[in-house]
Amino acid sequence: MKYKKIFKTLNFNNIIKEAKMRKFFLNKIYITLLFLVVILSLFSSISFVSSLDNLQNSSSIEEQSTLCLNESVQIMDNMINDNFSITRINDSFRQMYSLYESQVVLKEKNSKYDFSIIIPYCYEIKNISRIAYDSKDSYEALKKFYLEYVTSEMNTSSIDKIMSNIETEMKNERYENVKPLVDSGYSEIINVRTSSTTLNLIYKNTTKGIKDFFLKNWLIILTVIIVFLILFFIYKRTISKWVINGKISSLERRRNTLKELIMKTQKDYFEKGLISDGNYTIRTKKFAELIRDIDRQIPLLKEDLMRVGGRVINNKQKGNKTTFEKSNKLRNKKK
Repeated sequence: MKYKKIFKTLNFNNIIKEAKMRKFFLNKIYITLLFLVVILSLFSSISFVSSLDNLQNSSSIEEQSTLCLNESVQIMDNMINDNFSITRINDSFRQMYSLYESQVVLKEKNSKYDFSIIIPYCYEIKNISRIAYDSKDSYEALKKFYLEYVTSEMNTSSIDKIMSNIETEMKNERYENVKPLVDSGYSEIINVRTSSTTLNLIYKNTTKGIKDFFLKNWLIILTVIIVFLILFFIYKRTISKWVINGKISSLERRRNTLKELIMKTQKDYFEKGLISDGNYTIRTKKFAELIRDIDRQIPLLKEDLMRVGGRVINNKQKGNKTTFEKSNKLRNKKK
């Protein structure tokens, strides 16, 4: 009986111990499950908040893109009213509008969309518009400066070229190139004005000096002019003879040179065979025409010389026609 009681006691203790172990494991499992539930709830909350934020951000970006699209339309209307060319801006606007419509279609189909790609085009259009108006204001200021400081006595060709280049750049919507040209325009106006002022001073000083010189020496100058006129009338015929004889000598030298060229052409053709028959004919005909023209001028000059009492010097000269005919005869013999 005693052993039976001990066995029963041990068996009961084991049962209690096992029950406690089960309770401990159940509590641990419960705590673990509870922890997992809390973690999952936390992640779900974060995901929901993030999705909500993304939705709000997406909606905000969409509103911004719509707003900037409308602003771009307004910018284009203003530029048209202010007589700007909008070809460049219109190209950017078309691309932007096409992208905007594609994002709207994707949104309606519940596909992935991104309105943020519209924003850079808006910035580009705003920037072009800003530079265009700045360029126009700068050019208008330059034109006022031009009208104020440039006078009709100045040589404005270099300035006008710069102004023309500015207008070309504005017309072609290359507004970034306008500011350097405007700066060059100011510099050129200053340079031209400075040069003109210097020239005017030189002109005034020179004019004043010449005027003073004539006032002080008018009697001497008048005497020199009278003496010169008297000498001119006395030696007028002699001077005319020198001039006419000089012309005759020049024509005779030219005729001799042409004859030498004809002889050289004949030698190259008949002896050396360096030129063709066609070239030989063309050259000799041309030289002969020039010599005939000289032969027509010399007699006329000799007549003028005789009128002023000059002596005609009879030079021995061979007619060009004879030389040309001889060259033709030689060529026929060669053939």
